[in-house]
Amino acid sequence: MSWQYTVFALPTLFAMVVSALLGIYSLHHMRTKGRSPVLSAFFAVDVGLVLWTGFSALKLLHTTPAVKLLFYKLLYLGVAPLGPLVFLFVLVHTDRIRRIRPRHIVTVLSIPLVFLVILFTNPSDLAIETPRFIESNGLVLLRVDVGPAHLLLQLLYNAVLSTAAVGIILYEAFRLGRSYIQQAILVSIGIAAPFIFALFSSLGVPPFNPEGVNLVPTSAAVTSLAIGIAVFRYRFLELPPLAYTTAMEASPDGVFVLDPNERIVHVNNQGASFLEQFAADVGDPITKISPKFDLTTSHDDSVRVTLDDGTPMFLSVRSQRLTRQDQVVGWVIVFRDVTDLHRQKQMILDQNEKLRLLNQIIRHDIRNDTAVVLGNARLVDEMVDDEAVSKRLKTIIRNSEHTAELTDTVRNLMKTMLEDEETAHPTSIGGVLWDEANEIIEGNPNAVVDLPDERPDVSVMADDMLGTVFRNLLTNAIRHNDTPEPGVTISVEEQPDTVLVRIADNGPGIPNDRKDEIFGRGEKGFESPGTGLGLYLVDTIVSDYGGDVWVEDNTPRGAVFVTRLRKSELGQSDPGSNRQLSSPEEARSK
Repeated sequence: MSWQYTVFALPTLFAMVVSALLGIYSLHHMRTKGRSPVLSAFFAVDVGLVLWTGFSALKLLHTTPAVKLLFYKLLYLGVAPLGPLVFLFVLVHTDRIRRIRPRHIVTVLSIPLVFLVILFTNPSDLAIETPRFIESNGLVLLRVDVGPAHLLLQLLYNAVLSTAAVGIILYEAFRLGRSYIQQAILVSIGIAAPFIFALFSSLGVPPFNPEGVNLVPTSAAVTSLAIGIAVFRYRFLELPPLAYTTAMEASPDGVFVLDPNERIVHVNNQGASFLEQFAADVGDPITKISPKFDLTTSHDDSVRVTLDDGTPMFLSVRSQRLTRQDQVVGWVIVFRDVTDLHRQKQMILDQNEKLRLLNQIIRHDIRNDTAVVLGNARLVDEMVDDEAVSKRLKTIIRNSEHTAELTDTVRNLMKTMLEDEETAHPTSIGGVLWDEANEIIEGNPNAVVDLPDERPDVSVMADDMLGTVFRNLLTNAIRHNDTPEPGVTISVEEQPDTVLVRIADNGPGIPNDRKDEIFGRGEKGFESPGTGLGLYLVDTIVSDYGGDVWVEDNTPRGAVFVTRLRKSELGQSDPGSNRQLSSPEEARSK
């Protein structure tokens, strides 16, 4: 057995070593972080490269013709399936197939298998027509005139699948954005390199010489380097960006993928625009955008960052750790520009502060002045005997009372609107309802208010605004009544999860087409001198409690206002309980 030495073998041996290292790396990756279709296909490609380059180097270095021919045939164990394996790798990497199944392997590798059988048996010289051994520059070289099976089943088939793989990679890269183009071009160069070298060799482009050493196997060095850079620079295996972000590219949020060292390895289109604003790029650490980012939390945090021109920007940041077998392999960070939302929030806070000031003015200044006017008007009305003056004073008193009512309603409404947190807690319904009913009885001696014989011993989820609800409903029942003796009947019905309070009157009733509208802002009822906010306030308060309010027809005339409240046990510690309530129609049937 004799050998020969040539420096032309070094690039091929280098390619073999790099391919072997990448294969070992992918094996380690599978053992430590779990097997995946991408890793499996990549490892198969590495094995193909090692077989091709290894046997190519042996063929070049050995001088015995028979052994050279054997090594020539063996190198196709790596070359023949290389195109199909690369094609499978690209398919799983771009999520065109989720898993490599036996039918996929059989489909793409059946033709290479047929070619290998023909190559080693060579019936009718279909694979090898004439092997020739020549000397060139002191080296013993093998030249082979290939047959039609070699051209069709190996060269053409590999070229078609490799071209398809490059097309898919480039299509996805240009579709998904500029952040993929560099890595996609690297992989595409690696796939195309053997065919480019073969073309140069056939054309005799220096240093390629058809009669000299076959340099096509050295293209594997380009393939190995290109894929190696993609693997280590862009974490091509740990976080395959083409596969993971196909669905998120249309997202209006900026999506960043980080490697374990918190370096940016991928961004979507919106993320690319963020990078431009911060003069950053793929490969930079995330801290280049802002050192305030906390990757240990997955909550929505608003972070204030400053652009290069000094303009402040507010970003909503959410992060998710990526793990495999309890090891962190990276992070996904979602950025949303909430600058406008932050400004609106600040504007709302400013408006709320002004509303609080207005509420204070209404509660103190206007209400106090109204009380002074009302009190003096009543005193003067008791002192004068002139009927015309007394009529004017009664108008002043009536409108002053409406003004006082308006200030109370607006005060309560603003209190409800400005409440930051849920204030509902277990509240005894009997005490509040009876107190409001007694005040209505004292203030309206002509009205007849019928209460249940016993106070209900039940609590509901409410707060100190519950009295306002009953006061407005009782006041409406009497004020809108068109009979000489307004009548109001109050009943309380306890259900398994709720309590229904019915306030029925003998007034004119409410038409069906207005039963829903009556709770709208500004609705006053028929010929009502009121403010038009009472029922709107009732509906707002009850809705905040998680309840409902609606109106039904009374028999033989009048209306029934039904308030449904969530039932509570006294001393309940969870005021935030939120049971699913039935519809008003279901409640009527119970």
